[in-house]
Amino acid sequence: MKTRIIAIILAVIAAGSAAAYFITKQPKKEEPVKPVIEDFSLTNSDYFKSIEVLGANGEIFLPTDREGLYYTATLKNKIEYYIYTGGKFEKAKYEVKKTKVSLGASNISIPVEISYIDAGGLIVGYGVTTSDINKDLKLYEYAFVKIARKAAGYGEGYWLLADFDKSNFYSPEKVYSEIYNYKVGDSKVNTAVNQNTRLIDRNGTYRQDWTMLTDEFIRNLGKSNYFISSRYYSYEETGKRSDIMVWSGAYRPKIVAKDIIGTWFVSDDKGIHYLKKSSDGFNSITKKDDKEKKTVKFSEPYEQYLRSGNYVVNTKTAVMTNLLTGEETELKDIDLTKAVKFSINKDATRAVFIYSTQEENVSRVNTNQKITYYSFDPDIETETFEEPMLYQDMTGIVWLEGGNSVMTVRAITDDGEKTGSVVYTFSAE
Repeated sequence: MKTRIIAIILAVIAAGSAAAYFITKQPKKEEPVKPVIEDFSLTNSDYFKSIEVLGANGEIFLPTDREGLYYTATLKNKIEYYIYTGGKFEKAKYEVKKTKVSLGASNISIPVEISYIDAGGLIVGYGVTTSDINKDLKLYEYAFVKIARKAAGYGEGYWLLADFDKSNFYSPEKVYSEIYNYKVGDSKVNTAVNQNTRLIDRNGTYRQDWTMLTDEFIRNLGKSNYFISSRYYSYEETGKRSDIMVWSGAYRPKIVAKDIIGTWFVSDDKGIHYLKKSSDGFNSITKKDDKEKKTVKFSEPYEQYLRSGNYVVNTKTAVMTNLLTGEETELKDIDLTKAVKFSINKDATRAVFIYSTQEENVSRVNTNQKITYYSFDPDIETETFEEPMLYQDMTGIVWLEGGNSVMTVRAITDDGEKTGSVVYTFSAE
């Protein structure tokens, strides 16, 4: 496609294609912004040439609790399972069973149909309901449920976890605000945490930060029987300030870590680990035998950092720190001042950074996006791309087995209307 540059006034922008991007001229103080639109096509995209489209039919592949097994879901509750093998996704050959369950939330009943499989002794299952599926669903317009094996400290069996935030639908890491004890196949469930004195939020539902579990938190629980709660903080601080509580039937559950930053938590043989604010920044804390010890001290505000797993990176200095050991790694030849998302693979050899592209007076959908695939190995190339439609805000980042390939979600058509999973694979120079 030939490149053509057309000067237009702002009123034309709304009718422009989602595949266009802006090159903004610097206006005088009192003049309106006069952007210039340049046509863009995937055929002249350097990024598109560097990735492989895995979701050619619009599939967005998300990880399950079984390594190598993935699922796709639609808001019409179509759930399918896939195996990632040989660099591509193939339909899993497990028998898919369906069961209906009734969730109790905010004193109402929410029916959901779950599609589940037995993946080599591990039950894996998901279900979705919306007000489009169930016309009687008014207080909650959306519910996503997941069958999850209980963490060791909770005993044997399964939970049914529920998330009511529709914006998390395509996120690989969800926050579950309802925790139910569940016997697979049963139509009824019961809440796993005491609901006494639970307050109502601004939407008329029970506060969804009363009891919380995240996929990451469950993986890091070890043999502990804890959960997250922001019940003692303002609703605006949900997920920013939290307490770690002991699971029990107690009216007021015991708090083992009070007023921590975010939801990062690890339980291992050295104790429990979490983050707390300090007078000049924040600290990584290790607690054992009811005694807190500062593991790592940070002299800048937490908001200056991005976290992925057990690592934080300082966006001003590009120094990455292991929260459990304090080990520091300086990232070379990279500017992170506008980075807004960071993801690192399991062995900490590759990372992805996504940058903010919001510009004043310029629509985000019509401007360049920026993404960096960073390698800590100097023999492996680090690549940065800056062009339209690199990624979708609604999704997270999924590392595939081996940690050398990583999935994101992006538009796969020129008009930007169709999205799907794409994979980038790090390669030697």
